[in-house]
Amino acid sequence: MSFERKYRFVGWDRTVYHMTPLELFTRVQQDSKSNYNWIASATELTKVCNHSGFPTRYSVAIKLLILNCFANLELQKTVPSTCESTDSNAVYSCYNSLPKEDPTVARVKAKYLRAIIKAVTIYTHDEERLPIHPGQTYKKMVEDWKAKKFDECASAEYIDFDKLRKKLYSDFEEMIRKAEENGTFDEENSEFWATIHLTDSDE
Repeated sequence: MSFERKYRFVGWDRTVYHMTPLELFTRVQQDSKSNYNWIASATELTKVCNHSGFPTRYSVAIKLLILNCFANLELQKTVPSTCESTDSNAVYSCYNSLPKEDPTVARVKAKYLRAIIKAVTIYTHDEERLPIHPGQTYKKMVEDWKAKKFDECASAEYIDFDKLRKKLYSDFEEMIRKAEENGTFDEENSEFWATIHLTDSDE
């Protein structure tokens, strides 16, 4: 009598589950309709996917769902979410272990990498980045920087995301600091505030 192997993992509520690869994929796919309230952490799910006997097709599918979820969460840092301290490393592992030849894999990996880069421009770490210059010069500078950093990283076979984050933060903040010191944004900032003051006086 043949049967499909079930894999053990621990859920958020500390319940121990045993599921076949198809059962786990089906559950994670259902959970992925929300960025929160999954059956288990990214750490636990990745452990199962990395098991030597776990089928590749389900492993890739589940890792893609994890990566897509965390791409969304990168841009929602001010929204509380439940995560294990090891989840970031698990997600990085998903990114680096996924083959990029498949168009779907390439698309999701690109989405995650773009989210990592964009998050640097809108958050210091967990807080929104202030001050933000209102003019088009700042917006174009940010967009050009994001595109440049993506092009620099997208073709890498392996990314150390801890080092990348530090480098991105340092690089972005240095770019803005130099632009501010050079008065790059002064004219548009003055025009913006003048408009605000005029609007106030009209009222």
